[in-house]
Amino acid sequence: MSGWHFRLRQTPPLRVDLRGITPASLAALPAAQVQRLPVVHGNETLALAELFDMAPGEEGVLRFEGSLERFDRIGWQMDGGSIHVEGHAGHYAGGCMRGGELRIEGHAGLLAACEVAGGRIDVRGDVGDFAASTLPGSMDGMRGGTLVVHGNAGERFGDRMRRGTALVHGGAGAFLGSRMVAGTIGVGGRVGAHAGFGMRRGSIVLAEAGAAVPEGIGTSLTFVANRAATPVFWALLARDLARHGGLFSDLPARRIERRLGDLSADGKGELILCL
Repeated sequence: MSGWHFRLRQTPPLRVDLRGITPASLAALPAAQVQRLPVVHGNETLALAELFDMAPGEEGVLRFEGSLERFDRIGWQMDGGSIHVEGHAGHYAGGCMRGGELRIEGHAGLLAACEVAGGRIDVRGDVGDFAASTLPGSMDGMRGGTLVVHGNAGERFGDRMRRGTALVHGGAGAFLGSRMVAGTIGVGGRVGAHAGFGMRRGSIVLAEAGAAVPEGIGTSLTFVANRAATPVFWALLARDLARHGGLFSDLPARRIERRLGDLSADGKGELILCL
């Protein structure tokens, strides 16, 4: 599997859709054909070489150099290999991924890691609303894999999440883990109102010691305190999250408070507050 280094020539005036530009799809193509690959720019189609200067790169790796805020669907449906963005990324980054690795050195736009089924996505900056969630009109959000956000996340992070691990080292907006079905969400900073709204199962871990949970669903009568001892469960979960560092690194040594819910959705989920 050959690799490529793409250097952005200049920021395009309209948004660009990069779906189909993955390590696997480019692996067997000659250089001339890669340069002619069509991408959608606004309501017209451009050749890939009109947007990027291109050079051979590391085996199995697509490296994008430049700030790609107007480039959407980077890594869309990727199932292997690696994509490295040396700058920001647009909307739907890593959407519907099934395998491989996507690394973004800057921020990502809306719906990052939506409906991911496998692989790993690492965002060094912030992500917009509806990250690790569902595409508009779908019922299932993130379904597997790992998303790590080193900055902050917007609202509805992990909406309808079904499986996998999604971590935010910073804070998150309102409706964190809303309508969550299963999986694990960890947040290192403060969260907005209505955390766990409508969640049925799964775990939301708030790692900041002594962080005040805002008024909303997580502190209302639809979540109830649980005092049952869960040493084995917490030891396994804390150890898994600790390997991601930051505020998660000392979780195995921390005490926790558990709140179960959302009972209004007949939920068996849990909010875990680290003390």
